[in-house]
Formats: sequence, structure tokens, C-alpha cells
Amino acid sequence: RRPGARVEATAVCARSQDGQITMRRQHLLGHLSLLSLALAANGEAAAALSSSSSPPPPPADRGRRAFAGLLAGTLSSVLFQPFDVVNTRMQVAPAAARAGMLRTASAVWREGGAAALWAGTVPSAVRLAGGIMLYFVFLGEAERAARAAFGELRGAAKGALDFALGGGSRTAAAFIFCPITVLKTRAELGGGGGGGLLAQLASLARREGAAGLWAGIGPSLARDVPYSAVSLLLLRYLQQRLRALGGIPEVVAAAAAGAAAATCATVATQPADVLRTHLVMAPQDKRLAALPALSALLRQRGAGALFVGSKARVCRRMLMQALSWGIFQAVVG
Repeated sequence: RRPGARVEATAVCARSQDGQITMRRQHLLGHLSLLSLALAANGEAAAALSSSSSPPPPPADRGRRAFAGLLAGTLSSVLFQPFDVVNTRMQVAPAAARAGMLRTASAVWREGGAAALWAGTVPSAVRLAGGIMLYFVFLGEAERAARAAFGELRGAAKGALDFALGGGSRTAAAFIFCPITVLKTRAELGGGGGGGLLAQLASLARREGAAGLWAGIGPSLARDVPYSAVSLLLLRYLQQRLRALGGIPEVVAAAAAGAAAATCATVATQPADVLRTHLVMAPQDKRLAALPALSALLRQRGAGALFVGSKARVCRRMLMQALSWGIFQAVVG
């Protein structure tokens, strides 16, 4: 062949080899790109799986909620116990109910002085401090779980959630501390046993068993669960309205909203409180179920008996809620 033809053939062969090398490089780059995307996707999936399976860190405010509940319950029991004593006396004794709150308080003072007005303070302090502590902690955990499940709710949905969380958070505390509530009620009427709190609980368990320890648990739940549900619903609504006014400190707004909410919720649940007191104070052999006891109470004393002691209970609950939510706002924020 001619030299020019050989050179041209060599050039064509070289160009063909260059084209094949370029195609191989492009294929290799494509494979590397797909591999990197797959690795990135696997890494993101692993990270998501790791984050979803690992437990969340404990919330920082859990301890503050517990402290706020303990402080609020202890102070409330010491400061406002006379209102509870008067309320219990009025519910049980028809003569005290006719006399009214101030005259009943005066009669209790004449009978036993300050010790009579503060009867039952120890079981009251245990019940309130432990109950409010559990309520604040349970409420925080339930609100956190609700936010994770439903996000931030507003309007009627937020109100329905507050109602449900308030009632649900109180249920466990009311059941756990029912035996302490039984001792407190009996001590307010001068029926407290000797010895310390644990000795009294053991004595009550020996004498009356579980029925005595949890006497009145039905009316207690019928009182505490709706009370807390209505109270939290109104509290959050009133707090929001007070914030909208501007210029009101958060602690003051929380205390004022708590007091107003407690007033409405207390009146609504007073019949259940009266029924609970009668069940707790009934002798073991004459203790009725909740509905028969309600029927007997209505026959003997009329419908007005269901609201006996409401003034004393409203005063106590109003002051207690103002103190509790003011402390909560100051400690937890």
C-alpha cells in the first residue's frame, strides 16, 4: 500500500480507540454516580432509623414540674386546710349546713381551736403535694406526646385536647391518692386514728380492706376528672385572653386565670364532692354504692344538699389554683 493510506488507516484506528475509551469513561462515571446516590440514600435511611428507634432524651422541665407540684401542694394544704374542714363539716352535719360557712368555722374554733381547723393537714399535704406533682408531670408528658402525634392545634381542636389532657392527667393521681383522701376526710371530722400516716393506712386496710381504702373512688373520679378537664380548658383560654390584653405579667395572668377557672369547675363538680364525703363517712356495714347513696341523700335532704359547702370549697379551690398555677408559671414558665 501507499504510505499515505497506512497513515490514514492508523489515524482512523486511533480515533476509534479514543472513542471507545471515552465511552468506557462515561459508563464508569455513570456507575460511580449511581453508587454514590445509593450510598447517600442508605446513609439517610440509617440515620432516620437510628433517630426513630433511639429514645428521646428526658425533657429538661420534668424536674421543675415535679418541684412546682410539690411546693404548690404543700403550701396549699397548710394555708387553705380550714376551708376544707368547714366544707366537710357542712356536708355531713345538717345543722352546720344551715349555719353557714363563717358560723361553722367559728364553731370548729370553739371546739378545738386552731388544731381543729387544721385537722387532717398531714394527709392533706401528702395528697396534694403528691397529686399536684403527678398531675403536672403527667400533663407535661401528655402534651409532649400530643404535639408529636397531632402537631400544634388551634381553636376548638386545642380546646378539646386541653379538656382531654386535663381529665386524663388527673385520673391516675386521684386513684393513687384515694386512700390518703379517705384518711384526710375522716380526720377533718375528728375521726382520725392514732399513730402516723402509714400506721393509719395499715389500720384502715386491716379493718375495712380495699373497700375502705378506696371508699368513694367513683364519686372522687366523677369530681376530680371533670374538674381538672374543665379547669384546664378554661385556664388555657383565659390565659390566652389575658396575654392578648398586654402588660400583664405571666405569673399574674396564670394565677388569675387559675382562680377564675377553679371557680367555675368547683361549682360544676360540687355534687360529686358531697356524695364522696357521705360515702367515705358511712359505716362499713351501711356503705352503699354511689347511685343508691345519691338517691338516699336526695330523699333525706333534698337537691340543695348537693351544693352544701360550696362556698368554702370555692374559696379553697380558687386560692389553691391561683397559688398552684402562679408557682407553675414562675418555676416552669
